[in-house]
Amino acid sequence: MTRYLYKNKWVNLKQTERGFVYGERRNTNSTATLLYVKYKRDYKFLLRYQPLPELKIKEISKLTWTTLYPCCVTGSLEPNETPLQNAIKEVLEETNYQIIKNDIKGTNIVVASTQMNECVYTFIADISNAKHVNKKQGDGSIFESISQNHWVSHQKLKSILSDNKDLYLSSLASAYLLFQKRILKIK
Repeated sequence: MTRYLYKNKWVNLKQTERGFVYGERRNTNSTATLLYVKYKRDYKFLLRYQPLPELKIKEISKLTWTTLYPCCVTGSLEPNETPLQNAIKEVLEETNYQIIKNDIKGTNIVVASTQMNECVYTFIADISNAKHVNKKQGDGSIFESISQNHWVSHQKLKSILSDNKDLYLSSLASAYLLFQKRILKIK
């Protein structure tokens, strides 16, 4: 039987009968969606620049909470919400692009960590035909109020993923691998 070691409204720390300890966020699973458009003979990507939590890693501990890192559009699944519904909702909330199921060009599931019971449902979406709406972005949280969106070239995205030797953002790397496999047909 699993028992709670710590519990609040956002996170639980659990221990299994065999002594394995793992963390669980309030909404266990999440989505990460990489948005792109075909641009001339290449692609452009809309990245979401967001803060990281306070990390005690020597190379980045000097950075402030308002230092922003490139990532996908992300969100936590609500009860009774499918991953696809969440991805569509989060893209609209965080970018003002209204995507539909047909804009999704690939999906996979990534296990976040062996120390968490979270799955990240990764999507890639071609937003060439998506409707752009004007509405207030974000959910009102301080986190989203300082996050920003920026278009980057394909080359810039590749350099973000290869040049940063000290820190890797797993959702962005996983989504780009999916893009390479499904869109660029790289095996």
